[in-house]
Amino acid sequence: MSWQTYIDSNLLGAGFCYASICGHDGSTWACSPGYTVLPAEASKLNSLLSGTMDDLNSIASGGFYVAGQKYAFTRGEVDDEDGGVPYLQGRCKEEGKSAQGIIIYRTAKALIVGVHDPAYSNGASFGKVNTEIGKVADYMFENGF
Repeated sequence: MSWQTYIDSNLLGAGFCYASICGHDGSTWACSPGYTVLPAEASKLNSLLSGTMDDLNSIASGGFYVAGQKYAFTRGEVDDEDGGVPYLQGRCKEEGKSAQGIIIYRTAKALIVGVHDPAYSNGASFGKVNTEIGKVADYMFENGF
């Protein structure tokens, strides 16, 4: 199965409107059409998710960017005592898109990004799509990706 299949079937199929799997350097492994995580954004996200909770909390006031879109940090975890995959979540800061949420997981070699917008999700809740992206992240994490 290619990474694009994970984007198309597992992430977009679950209700994300945009999704991407990219290397820590921002190199695209697979993505939804027209959605690209920029290398500088990937590098920043990788640093935040491989650091401490203080690093992650440092974006609480200023937010972060993914694919050129600004998001407010809502929650995340980098040092899960149970060995979970580091992640962060946010909400879009752009006028008229405040319902749009993002979740990003960091595995050994990749960032998995999903953007959820209720208007384009076929009724899938943020909780449901969060579960699906978590399964992809767990699979990649467990298999050394």
